[in-house]
Amino acid sequence: MTYNIIVDLSHKEKVEEFPDFTLGDDDLEVDYIDKNEGPIDYDLLEDYDILFIGNIQQTKDGKEDKLTKDELLAIKRYIGEGGGLFLTTGDGGDKDIPMKSGSIRVLYKMTGVKRYWNGLIQEAPSHFLVNKQNILITELFNHPITEKISEVVLPNCTFFTITEEDVEDIIVTSDKAEFKYFIDDEIGGIGTVPVCVVSEFFSGRCVTIGSSDWLIEDEFGLDAGDNISFLSNIIKWLSFEI
Repeated sequence: MTYNIIVDLSHKEKVEEFPDFTLGDDDLEVDYIDKNEGPIDYDLLEDYDILFIGNIQQTKDGKEDKLTKDELLAIKRYIGEGGGLFLTTGDGGDKDIPMKSGSIRVLYKMTGVKRYWNGLIQEAPSHFLVNKQNILITELFNHPITEKISEVVLPNCTFFTITEEDVEDIIVTSDKAEFKYFIDDEIGGIGTVPVCVVSEFFSGRCVTIGSSDWLIEDEFGLDAGDNISFLSNIIKWLSFEI
């Protein structure tokens, strides 16, 4: 089988290249909406299994990182008719940009995420690799995406506030996790909070993760733990293959 992914780069995304890895006997075809292209519209999306949006760098001013009303409607239609949305953020979340000012929270009806917190998770010693920001997860909730996954590493991660309906958290922090708030650099305990959630929107599916750096090929990224298998499962679940 071939999985077709379109990567948006037209909204100041930090992740500018989708990971190059093997899906076993399956093929991965990746196309891009480049920085000076767009806008996103339904006709562009409809031939793809997954739309990937990798860590939009939110700003208070400027429109380069904002989804327009027409783009939002196109994405809603695409997912509602059976498409998959794979959205990742990172430390700093959505920089506290209000929804009315163009925060990625505008996607909440699909993703189930109401807030992407502006800061950086710092885990307890038993739950990180080398540095506090390299979150090590060994307990994952049961879901097709976590099937046969025993260890995931998520560097430079934020957490979410999620809606109460139609969203499921499948990875959470430990009860000893702390958070460095970028607005004042204060560090406080957050306990168990979601960092990876899945949702269904009409006929489509969404996966949202608070880290993007795990998709980079290095010792704490794609090569760490079972991250490659985790990514494979995400792609297959969003494509309705598992």
